[in-house]
Amino acid sequence: MDPRTPSALETGRADLQAHRAAEAGAAGASGVAAGAVPAGGGLTGLRRAAAVAWKDLLLEWRRRETVAAMVFLACLTAVLLGFAFGGRGEVAPAVLWVALVLGAVLGVSRLTVAEAEQGTLEALLLYPGAREHLFWGKWAALTGLLTALAAVLLPLVAVLFGVAAGPRWPLLAGTVLLGIVGLAAVGTLFGALALHVRGRELLVPLLLLPLALPVLLAGIRLTEAILGTGRVGPWPAVLAVFDILFLLVAPILFELVVEEV
Repeated sequence: MDPRTPSALETGRADLQAHRAAEAGAAGASGVAAGAVPAGGGLTGLRRAAAVAWKDLLLEWRRRETVAAMVFLACLTAVLLGFAFGGRGEVAPAVLWVALVLGAVLGVSRLTVAEAEQGTLEALLLYPGAREHLFWGKWAALTGLLTALAAVLLPLVAVLFGVAAGPRWPLLAGTVLLGIVGLAAVGTLFGALALHVRGRELLVPLLLLPLALPVLLAGIRLTEAILGTGRVGPWPAVLAVFDILFLLVAPILFELVVEEV
């Protein structure tokens, strides 16, 4: 490679420096009129997280590699299991959540590989501010990707297994979204943890799958209850506790992990 050609990291640094200068100018212009929001405050932190999420989603929109792989694996899993079980409606909840979790694991793994190859995390770390904003931005982007996957997967499973949720569709969609929130938090954390580790493609599934089991089990049981084939039991609390726990702990651990990058 020509030594005069800028690397991805150098390009990212230049872009971030330009963005920093632009934001500083905008903040200086608006700070007097808006009461001078402190650096790193709520509004600035929200803007940083939104910028990171927008960057990740825009890059994925241009490549479309990760979403395509996630959708392909999840849909293939649903179709194969649909044929294996003969389209029996009682197994639809398990098929839905297994396909969703497998798609999430593949998505996190591919995003981690892309992040390592492009060096974008190192460039983002040059930008001043709390690291938790970086976590929330990446969490929001991954949540968006998994929501897009679920939007494709839910109708497919309904057709394959003859699921007629009727007026319960909003409740079913809310349950899936609740599971996605927790999966995205765990995936964002372990994606950063495996970023500079050899064999990251294997490490991410090994780390993510065991911690995804509470979401998988609770999601299956709640979906069965919504479709009338099971009892609600303690599963809403299990799913809620899982989400709250990781949304509280993951940002803290993420900051510790990226400090070593």
